[in-house]
Amino acid sequence: MANADKPPGGGEVVGLAAEEQPFDRWLRKQLHAMYDDVVSEPLPPDLVSLIDQDAERARQEAAADASAAPGSHSPPSSKTP
Repeated sequence: MANADKPPGGGEVVGLAAEEQPFDRWLRKQLHAMYDDVVSEPLPPDLVSLIDQDAERARQEAAADASAAPGSHSPPSSKTP
């Protein structure tokens, strides 16, 4: 193998293994055991509300941009948090 094909550490370039390595299997299992319950919990209502408000604001801005006449030079809208 040419030097240009080797990583900086000097080791061989290794492609994706067809089979997971033991550490990868162990880590995946441990992460699932720790976080599956958390991931399956519903989002808090206040967070859902914030996401919905942001999505609505984005839709309104997109509609305003689409309805603006081509070539018009209106100042950009100010975004308030």
